[in-house]
Amino acid sequence: MSLKLNNTKKYLRDYSQNLLNLAYKEIERSDRTRSYKSGNIIGAINASGSLKESLKLRGAQTTDVVYNYSIIGNAYGEAVDEGTKRSTPPVKKLINWLITKNKTLKDSKGNIVNLNDIKKVRRIAFAIQKSLNINGIQRTGFLTNLVKEQFNELSRIDVPVVQDIIEDLDNILKRNGYKKTGDKFSISIKRI
Repeated sequence: MSLKLNNTKKYLRDYSQNLLNLAYKEIERSDRTRSYKSGNIIGAINASGSLKESLKLRGAQTTDVVYNYSIIGNAYGEAVDEGTKRSTPPVKKLINWLITKNKTLKDSKGNIVNLNDIKKVRRIAFAIQKSLNINGIQRTGFLTNLVKEQFNELSRIDVPVVQDIIEDLDNILKRNGYKKTGDKFSISIKRI
């Protein structure tokens, strides 16, 4: 019989769920600026919605007393968070990104591109793919920075751990050889 860690488990689950909710907000932040040689991109990193939709909280009990909570998502999220030296996204996804991300799109000469002109949009998507293959994706740190900011919240884990010990103290003492009589515990000691 092991220590009951209901409060600790809830604390970790709530902490992880809060991280996930904050990650959703980070993905949707519209004031994020990324600077590239070709210019700045200001806006959310959630053009298609697939990054946000891919993020899920998974919890598992790995031993009698150890719980593991993870936020999982598609590999693209890691690339956006950490950046890449090189990247070759499919042109079809880049076309979708260009259409959903941009209200107005300008070509290299500064002319506004009609987003319904799929030939022009496809050419721009190929140019972006070539640039990403050479320059990669700029790091956003949307997850890494969030985890660093929220890490101090884990310093309060002692509160639920102590509460679990208090709630299970009778069982802890009994498992260690103490006998309970009324409200008192005693242990037999053999003298040598």
